[in-house]
Amino acid sequence: MSKSLAGLLAFFLLWPLSLGQDKSKKAYELIYEDIQVLKKQLALLEEKLDRTTADIESLRAQVRDLQSLIRLLQSDQNAVQEGIHKVPAQYQFLLDKIEQVNRLLARVSEDLMTMKGGPAASAVPGQETKEKPAPAEKKALEQKPSPPSAPPKPAPATPTSLSPQEVYNTAYADYLKGNFDLATDGFKIYLENFPDSPLADNALYWIGESLFSQRKFSEAVEEFNNLILNYPQGDKVAAAYLKKGLSLVELQKKDEALVVFKLLISKFPLEEEARIAQEKIKELSAK
Repeated sequence: MSKSLAGLLAFFLLWPLSLGQDKSKKAYELIYEDIQVLKKQLALLEEKLDRTTADIESLRAQVRDLQSLIRLLQSDQNAVQEGIHKVPAQYQFLLDKIEQVNRLLARVSEDLMTMKGGPAASAVPGQETKEKPAPAEKKALEQKPSPPSAPPKPAPATPTSLSPQEVYNTAYADYLKGNFDLATDGFKIYLENFPDSPLADNALYWIGESLFSQRKFSEAVEEFNNLILNYPQGDKVAAAYLKKGLSLVELQKKDEALVVFKLLISKFPLEEEARIAQEKIKELSAK
């Protein structure tokens, strides 16, 4: 009986110790499992960090390539801009050369007129040349001509003995003198008798200029339209667009005038008329 009691007493004394050992063991196992989980998560983070670092290096390389490309484009753009800046100077040089040739032709024409005692003929025998606008004629593009200084003379009948150049020169001389009615009749006679002449578009232009000078703006617009439609390759088309726009301004048709000026700039950006049109657009837009 005493042995049984001793054994039972020993069991009750050792049982709490065994429970404590089990709890400690389970706690260590849980901590170990947590550490393993943390190690796996750390490994995943390191792997993601490696991938991120590689992506960053790739992005840096792309940025360097883009920077190199931008520098190349900027150098190309600078070269293009330098070329564009050179174009107006070259264009002005050509204009100066053309002006010198025109002056020489004018002198030769005056000499021929003096020798023959009549109106100047073509610079090359048997070939008609188109006159270039003199400085006074260029100013007429911007300024409104003054009323005729002398009363118009009756329109003469077409002289069969005169050459096309002589008829044209006579009408143009009347325009310069301010005899706009006489000039209009003369240019109309020229068009009726020499419709296929190289100066036909010029004659039509000076009819419009004569009407503009007389403030007959609606009729002038019609003549400038005829020139633009019938002679699209003529050397007076740019001037016709400009004077048409100025006529519309005088007729208080601002919107139509702006359209004409913008069309002139788009078609003839390098002409003097385009520069005048830009100034007119600024003036109309400011009103």
